[in-house]
Amino acid sequence: MSSGPAEIFDLGYHGYEGERTGRWSRRRAIWRDGVRIALGLGRGASAKIAPWLLIGIALVPAVVIVVIAAFVGTATAGDDSGIDIPSYAEYYNFAIAPLSLFAAIVAPNLTCSDRRDGVLALYAARPISPLDYVASRWAAFLSVALTVAWAPEVVLFVWNALDARNTGTWLTDNWDILPRSLLAAVVLAASLTTLALLAASFTNRRAYAAIGMLAAFFIGSAVGHIAERDFSGRVSDVLSLVGLPRVILATVHWIFADPLDNPPPLSGAVNALWLAALTVALAGWLLVRTRRALQS
Repeated sequence: MSSGPAEIFDLGYHGYEGERTGRWSRRRAIWRDGVRIALGLGRGASAKIAPWLLIGIALVPAVVIVVIAAFVGTATAGDDSGIDIPSYAEYYNFAIAPLSLFAAIVAPNLTCSDRRDGVLALYAARPISPLDYVASRWAAFLSVALTVAWAPEVVLFVWNALDARNTGTWLTDNWDILPRSLLAAVVLAASLTTLALLAASFTNRRAYAAIGMLAAFFIGSAVGHIAERDFSGRVSDVLSLVGLPRVILATVHWIFADPLDNPPPLSGAVNALWLAALTVALAGWLLVRTRRALQS
């Protein structure tokens, strides 16, 4: 059997001629992908239900309050009757629950699937450091959580400004509310993001990560409540710091100079310092665990 004449094709070799991006471009790519995952963008409808439902629970009450206040104000024009708008700090008393669920359920999506599907090995094969990866994922979810936490405060601020008798005077007297509300949103979003991603670093299962984060969050709250109720002195003071939701709210109210109706044993400043130290320590632990996962 004879075969046809052989042919040689000189395909040549062409080097990469596209744009060569730097380290910050890689970080931005990981951050952008994390934001899309957190919002369920580019995925099926089922991936969007949980995040957008919880975002709605956190955001819609502020809009509803403003709409009702506007309606009541129009209907009762000429007198001082109306509804009481919650203060900026008081709004977080409600919003902390859906925001905590949002962090527990959605944040693990950013890292659990990477480990389960072996994507971390691909990241490690590129010039990506553990700090690049964890900081980009952390910043991605922080961006989303911060937006969700701060948006209701902006809505309330705008309404109060428009509802004031003299908007210009009101803004002059209350300009500091916006930076205070932004700082409070950063405190809330950073602590929840760090705790949720740390819980996710212990498992490849998103459900287990969510359960672990909520257990640490609410069991600690129960312990802190029991300590305040059944103990006194230094023991009560120290154990009260285990209740992270109460510590966060005490910090938020301290930022607004709006004391809680039932204040904790320690001052708002002490709670704020403890929360900052705890968040930094948990972030360091998260980085150590991520480094081990990338190197394994």
